[in-house]
This record gives sequence, structure tokens and C-alpha cells, in this order.
Amino acid sequence: MKLTKFFLSLNKEISTFLNSLSEQKIKIAIISYYFEPPTISGVGVHSKFLAEYLAKNNCEVHVFCSNSDYESYKKEKVIVHNIARTLPNVNGSSSKKRLEYFLFESEVVKAVIRENSKREFDIIHTHGSLTKAAFILKKICGLKWIHTFHAIERVRIKKLSKEEKHFKDLITWGESTVNYCDGAIYVSNPIYMQGRKSYQIKKNIVIPNGVDTNLFNYSPIRKKNVLFIGRFSKEKGIELFPDIIEKVMNVKDATITLLTPSNVLLKDMEKIRDKIRLYERRYKGRIRIIFKPMGQDYISDLYKNCQIYIQPSKYESFGLCILEAMATGRPVIAFKVGGIPQLVGDCGFVVNDKESFLSKIEELLNNTDLCQKIGEKACARAKNFKWDIIAKKTIDFYKVILNE
Repeated sequence: MKLTKFFLSLNKEISTFLNSLSEQKIKIAIISYYFEPPTISGVGVHSKFLAEYLAKNNCEVHVFCSNSDYESYKKEKVIVHNIARTLPNVNGSSSKKRLEYFLFESEVVKAVIRENSKREFDIIHTHGSLTKAAFILKKICGLKWIHTFHAIERVRIKKLSKEEKHFKDLITWGESTVNYCDGAIYVSNPIYMQGRKSYQIKKNIVIPNGVDTNLFNYSPIRKKNVLFIGRFSKEKGIELFPDIIEKVMNVKDATITLLTPSNVLLKDMEKIRDKIRLYERRYKGRIRIIFKPMGQDYISDLYKNCQIYIQPSKYESFGLCILEAMATGRPVIAFKVGGIPQLVGDCGFVVNDKESFLSKIEELLNNTDLCQKIGEKACARAKNFKWDIIAKKTIDFYKVILNE
């Protein structure tokens, strides 16, 4: 009887092994604005980790991006192709920005066609608004195309500042071809619902952002520090920071850290920036502001040196920084927008108004035990979003599209 069980088990293992050998690698061309951190873009962080974990799961992955240091290089078995074309800033005329995008996408098309002649890609996977290149490649090369919606831009644009809204026609122009993709991935249920109303794409699925739990892992609370990470923009709720800083400064020994990079400081944000700088000088040593992008190791240390993570965003399709903070074991305070309530669950505080937001900051700063308790639950919840899980769900969706 034991011998029979042994041979059955052995036969199953051999069969599994042979199946894995016979399964062909899926060859993927990822197109993204950014890839290699430090970057101001959550899309860039997502693309980096997704590419690396796809490669770990037996995919051949090529990334076509604009900000790596080398023309072509390997990182974590991912081949990265740098497209030497700087993306436009918010400043400048709309026609100039459109020209810059056109030139960038033209270079992407040429690079992918060149590599496709050697590799024969199975899937183009786009991130961000640069979808025209994928549309052309689909038509010329006959490749399947999947697009990940990190936001529904026509919805997000309503939350931007006046200056940022100059981007509106460019975003509309950029997304005009996305209806032609073979499948769409949405990072949260609210984005999925908005996307189904906005576009006519046949295959649709929700696959959330992931978190690298090797990098962002549990750490006991050591400092009475409040942390925010996000662009210095109206969308991220920057105008609330004078009030937030005052609330934190009213708590004995409390400090605040703002990592808020931006390529361009918009005019309607300058007054807020100047006011925050005044607070920084007045409360010397208790307020730390970092205006430039930092690497992932540095950001991991920021989470580990805070007691509370805050996200006062007016629009947040998912909340990648929230997930990273949760994985580190930190309670989160955020507004009830986008995918945040679904992500946070009962592992933080999702509120509706400024007064509730500010009072929760004070409450948690004065109750380390509660922070510790909620943080432990948050860390356990974050493990459901490990990148290995997310990559496997993505590969399953690739197979659905390829088998059509």
C-alpha cells in the first residue's frame, strides 16, 4: 500500500515537471513611461516589480521606457530598453506636449518592431496614457495588447489644479485608441466600474497593485512620526498640509516627514510650498520635507520610522503607498475615495471630512498601543497583495487573451 502511494506521488511529480518543461515562455513587451526608481510615478514602481515577478514566473520580459540609464540592460532577468526621448512636463503649450508624445511613441514603435523581429512577442502590455504605440504595433505586428488602467484619466482630471488641467486634451488624445486593446486590467473595483462606463473593451479584470514584502515588511513602531509620500499636487491633498502640520506640532515630541517629489512646481502650489517652508523654519527639527524622488530602500526606512501613514488624496485609484505602509505594519488615515476603502478595510481609518482626518492624527499619535494593534492587522492584510500572487494572476489573464 505504501509502495503504491509512493509511485502515485512520484508519477504526479514527474508529470508536473514534464508539463513545466513543455510550457512555453510567454514573451511580453511592457511599455511604460517610467520603470527604474527613484521615480515620482507609482506606475513606474508597479511596472518595475511586475516585470521582475513575471520574469521569476518563467516569462521573457522586455520593458520599453524613458528613464533608465542604459540603452539596453538586464535587471532581475528583465531586459530594459531605454527610449532616449524626454517626456514633456506640465508646462508649455499643449501642441508642444503632443509633439513630444508623438516623437516618444514613434521611437517606442521602432524599438518594439526591431526587437519583435528577433523575439516574436506574444503580448504588448501598456501602462499609462501612451496607447497609440501599442495600437500601431497591434496592427503592424498582429500582437495581442493588454492595457492596465492605473486611473481613469478623464475622471482623475477633474481633481487636478487649473494648470494641470491643460493636460486634459493630451490625455484624451492619448487614450483615444485604448478601445482597440484585447484586454484591460484595472487596479481596483471603482476603477473597473468607471472603465466599463468609459470604454468598450471585450475582456476586463481587476488585478490590484502588489507589494514586495521582502522590502516592505513588519517593523515595530519606534518614533512618534507622521509620514506622507506623494506628488506635490492638488490631487494629493497638499493644500491640507498647513492644517495637518499644526495638528502634529500640537502633540508633544511628534514629528512629520513629507516625501513629495515633483518634476515641475506649479504656480498654484507655490503659496502652499512657501507656507510649509515657514513651518519648517519655525519648528526646526520636527518637520522634514524631501522634494526629490528617492529609492525604494530609502522609502522602506521612512515607513519603518513612522507611527502613522497619512494619505489626504482627493483621488486615488488604488493607493500603492498605503499598501506599502500597511505591509510595514503602520495604521493608515485616508479619505474615502477611489480604491482606498477596499484596500484599507478595518486596518486603518477612512474618513469623509477634514475634521475627522485631523482628529484621527491626534488620537493615534497619543495611542501607540492602538497603532501597534492596527498595524499588525494591516501587515497581515498586505500579504494578500504579494507581487508573486499578482504576477500569477496577470499571467493567467495573458493566457485567456492569447487563447482567444
